[in-house]
Amino acid sequence: AIWLAPWELPFKLAVAAGLMGSPIRCLAKLAQERFRAAGEVSRAAGLDIYVALTGFGVGALFAWAGAGGASPLLGLAIAPLFALPFILPGELRQARRAPADPARLREYAAYGYPIAASLALALVLSSTDRFLLALFMNEAAVGAYHASYSIANRTLDVLFIWLGAAGTPALVMALERGGRERLIEAAREQASAFILIALPAAAGVALVARPLAEFMIGEDLRQAAAGVTPIVAFSALLSGLTTYYFHQAFTLGRRTRRLLIAMSVPAIANVILNALLIPHFGVAGAAWATLISFGVGLLGSIALGRAAMPLPMPWKALVRCGVATGAMAAVVWMLPPIGGFPEVMMDAAIGGAVYGAAALVLNAAGVRDVARRLLKTFRARLATA
Repeated sequence: AIWLAPWELPFKLAVAAGLMGSPIRCLAKLAQERFRAAGEVSRAAGLDIYVALTGFGVGALFAWAGAGGASPLLGLAIAPLFALPFILPGELRQARRAPADPARLREYAAYGYPIAASLALALVLSSTDRFLLALFMNEAAVGAYHASYSIANRTLDVLFIWLGAAGTPALVMALERGGRERLIEAAREQASAFILIALPAAAGVALVARPLAEFMIGEDLRQAAAGVTPIVAFSALLSGLTTYYFHQAFTLGRRTRRLLIAMSVPAIANVILNALLIPHFGVAGAAWATLISFGVGLLGSIALGRAAMPLPMPWKALVRCGVATGAMAAVVWMLPPIGGFPEVMMDAAIGGAVYGAAALVLNAAGVRDVARRLLKTFRARLATA
């Protein structure tokens, strides 16, 4: 059917590659989620990073060979095949342990289909701005926006994946073993850790937007990309906090239909805001539309999640981490603009040291207490060695 469609050959090839690669990517994703559920965080994150890096390498080879727009999709289709020898035997053993239960399958479907639909809305939320930029402006605007989005959002998303891979199974385990009281305690710890790490990371990306653009983006797109990277960075922070923390309320409370509603709110807002702001403000309008949409999504998820499984917001950790991040930003802002990669490394090193010191002094997210416990454990091991 694809080959009969009135599309150009490169587009047909891209669609075919995407569809053919979907089953194998789903199998790899199932294995990754099983690792997460079993608490094997390093294995789950390692599989995700392996598939991403291998897909990039294979896609680059196809691009070099002239496959065009189908190259990344071919890379993502082939990369999981290299992981099959390591994941398929374990998945088959799991499948043979018990026969299929139709009632359980229906329960899984009722639970899972809203989640799948919400992922489709997440795709709408993350890609609508490009189409509207192309409609109202030109390809150069799309390129500048995509460059800034790739720097800020993708950089932070890797961090959020790691945090989510560790946090979700811990919350499930806390609910199963200790009930809602233990869940609240574990959720507060997880949210505090998320803020402790993600807030300075987003601020750091915003602070090094200019030298990072000088290092990674071509001269034609550099200025426009650097201008919106800080906005995109804080959009990514709101998105990560919503997806990897507050959305857990719907899955833990088994109210996944509410998750679909929670995703519909920012998706619709994103389309409306982009249509209103892009004609007047261009690339910056798209960035602000994304930030506002994710903010609306965060507030909507908090409100809807209260009826499913209320999760705490660690305000004390947020304030203290915010003060430490402000100290970091003030110091980095005063550093000399030497430009390019050296400035990125200088800002990262000095800013990280300032933030770490401020977080310890303020005991942000209980980091000083954790450091004391680790030091005490280390000294005890040395004494018994």
